[in-house]
Amino acid sequence: MAELAFAQKPEHLFITCVDSRVVPSIITASGPGDLFINRNVGNLVPRHGSRVPDDSVAATVEYATEVLGIRTITVCGHSNCGAMAALLAGGAEVEHLPGLARWLRHGNHSLARFLAAEPADGPPLARLCQANVAQQLDNLLTYPWLRNRVEAGRLELVGLYLDLETANVRILDRPAGTFVPVPGETPDDDPHDAGALA
Repeated sequence: MAELAFAQKPEHLFITCVDSRVVPSIITASGPGDLFINRNVGNLVPRHGSRVPDDSVAATVEYATEVLGIRTITVCGHSNCGAMAALLAGGAEVEHLPGLARWLRHGNHSLARFLAAEPADGPPLARLCQANVAQQLDNLLTYPWLRNRVEAGRLELVGLYLDLETANVRILDRPAGTFVPVPGETPDDDPHDAGALA
């Protein structure tokens, strides 16, 4: 920690949910100073020019890329996400929480993506949680300066999904639109693999 006391040099921005069961350092086997972390309800990334303005995530991404020189951004979702459950239920259960209800509007594109997808195996909530990860990566690309970095090969976007029941972490194969075992890990049968997300 003495080496980190006056400067930080993380190599990775990790955007994940505030859910207390999600522990980034365990998921990534990282230590102090390795990750620059943004946690929010539902691991959401408000789209550029959103009608419900919120710069908190964009500010984190800007600082991470422009000041810290981070070259990898990961969005990590998880199973049994309360934010996604609220979206799936139409938001009625959070109407008495106005701040949360406004924030969850940033998840509407994820819900639309889920509803437009071909029916697949797996519980609807698990499929929405996974579709949400893919959508947040797309939301990052709505920022022109960030898209330019990605297209120039200066920034990589990664999607992860943590199954809380099995502690399995899967990585998003973006071209295929599915979550697959992390390279180097032994594949197993995941009963909550929700299949295609596109």
